[in-house]
Amino acid sequence: MEKREHIPKEQSRRLAHWQAVVRYDENDWQGVRDRLRVQEQLLRGTASITAPDGTHASRQASYRRNLVQEMIETEVDANIPQPKVTALHQEDEDLARIIEDMLRNELDRLPMEVLNDLQERVTYTHGADFLWIDWDQSVSTHTTLGDATVREIHPRQLIPQAGVYDIDEMEHFCLKIPRTWQYILRRYGVDVRDEGEEDESARSEVDGAAPEGIVTEYLVFYRNHRGGIGRLAWVRDTLLEDLEDCQARRRKICRRCGAEGDGVKCIHCGGTDFRDEVQTYEELYEDLTLYDGTVLSAMEEERDEQGFPVPDETAEPEILDVLGAEMLGGGSPPVVLARPARTRQRRIPCYTPGLYPIIMRRNVSMAGQLLGASDADAIAGQQNEMSKISAKLSAKVMSGGSFTTKPADLKYEFSDEDGRTLTVKSPQQLDMIRTYNTQVDISADLRYRAEIYEEGRNILGITDSFQGRRDATATSGKAKQFSAAQAAGRLESKRIMKNDLYQRLFERLFKWKLAYADEPRPIVTYNAQGQRQYRTFNRWDFLRVDADGQPYWNDAFLFSCDTSAPLASNREAMWQEMRAQRAEGAFGDPASLDSLILYWSMMEQLHYPMAGTVKAELQRQKQAAQTAQTVPGMNRDTGGGKEASVSAGGTGGTDLSALAAALPALEGGGAV
Repeated sequence: MEKREHIPKEQSRRLAHWQAVVRYDENDWQGVRDRLRVQEQLLRGTASITAPDGTHASRQASYRRNLVQEMIETEVDANIPQPKVTALHQEDEDLARIIEDMLRNELDRLPMEVLNDLQERVTYTHGADFLWIDWDQSVSTHTTLGDATVREIHPRQLIPQAGVYDIDEMEHFCLKIPRTWQYILRRYGVDVRDEGEEDESARSEVDGAAPEGIVTEYLVFYRNHRGGIGRLAWVRDTLLEDLEDCQARRRKICRRCGAEGDGVKCIHCGGTDFRDEVQTYEELYEDLTLYDGTVLSAMEEERDEQGFPVPDETAEPEILDVLGAEMLGGGSPPVVLARPARTRQRRIPCYTPGLYPIIMRRNVSMAGQLLGASDADAIAGQQNEMSKISAKLSAKVMSGGSFTTKPADLKYEFSDEDGRTLTVKSPQQLDMIRTYNTQVDISADLRYRAEIYEEGRNILGITDSFQGRRDATATSGKAKQFSAAQAAGRLESKRIMKNDLYQRLFERLFKWKLAYADEPRPIVTYNAQGQRQYRTFNRWDFLRVDADGQPYWNDAFLFSCDTSAPLASNREAMWQEMRAQRAEGAFGDPASLDSLILYWSMMEQLHYPMAGTVKAELQRQKQAAQTAQTVPGMNRDTGGGKEASVSAGGTGGTDLSALAAALPALEGGGAV
């Protein structure tokens, strides 16, 4: 693949324009970038003790306690919010459940635990973090082509539009993504191996120069004149991609014969030169039965720009109307002829999400700035004081010690050996042998450091119970729960911001599937009895027809987070909850087989060990009991009037011996 040396003049002009726009936004964002570097140093632990004005480091501490990292690690929440989808129309309730199940499956497929673990620390340190939702055609299986991908975008990789503090309200923004030149070659077909890395900080603040083969890709997303999403990418001065509407469906058209192909080799003429063409509609080639039962014909009338039918010139004219002769005063009645409308394959408009693929998670909202409040900044003063007092404590402890005095003429070397003999000339000489301790009192310093630590915790709203430490003020289990709940209440704003991120993520995952998932996607769910069910997410289930007969895509659903997710993710707590509910009769009579089967089905869904085996055995016993109950009525001795009797235990299982004795007689047609 050769490097692209020349690009059209219009694209060159657009590239220069966007480079200038990004440089302006980057200069406006530089102050925030500098602060991000300081926050990163605070999290990793810095030995610098800054001056009172905080502008420069006055000295270095030999010993430090990383208060920032300790507080941020305390706040880390490993829970992944679960989706909750609400249908705006009653007939869409089942579709809402399908979307919920699809999203839960997506959370399992995507590396959300890793992304959440990273985001928890980045968000609290820098005040915000970002996720990028994209559709990758290379993520495919034997039966599906393409799937959604999610990756984390660090605040240092973002260049927002100057003066706008909400991603969705921006006209444009830019991402700086470190890539390998091999990725650029595979993705865009452009060789940029000689360009080198333009911005090392987009990759890391501490790693320094990158190894050979890393380049910086600039990726601009913008609103086009129709309100859609455009995308333009480049490396240094090499244009990689310029899409006016990057979310529109595209197809590869052979430049030689005009046929649609795979972009590699045309099956009709063998050509290898293709062009991209925006696909605004899809064609139906067979009748389609919609989810609500409506049958959508594969053919439709062709209409002009004004909406009138286009006549088929090749068809025979049809008689439309014959006026009676009496209306015209006699004579032959005129015959009005017209040609039927021309038909074509029905066209379904392509669905376009129309949303930016970047979503932001704030720590705590701040007016007049894009990023939220940083916890590292909030306790930066306490961290500086902690470093100073720790350095002072270290100097006091390390400079102190002990020494021993002895007469000048006493030839004796003191060591840690026991039982040695020391010869002195007089008692006065013995009194001169003494050991002195020069340790300085550091109790005041320790109290001051404890005060600094408490200040840092109070600023962030962290208590002993929230940290899992011993809390002397909470003397009972309820008191500890209340104390932890109070701390969680102060941190609730951060949890709401996290839920807001996942709410936006769920909406985009659904709309990306609706736009690009051509094949039905399998999903796994559970029914009301706790049994596993296998269903499919099919985007054609969301196609509707309006009153005028025009098809449209139904995306009228509300997305939020399930507030019960933290409890549901704690399996041990749910196991205890299920035991308590069964004991209270929530599943029915605790001694009945139906109640036990329902209980163990729920425990199986919660992944309780061996729950599936227990449920299967109970279902077998129930089936045997039902079979046993039908034996007396089915087998009666007309001569002696005797009946086969099979007894079934209530909860202890079925007496299968009587049943086993009765079955041979039934098979032979005789009496039992």
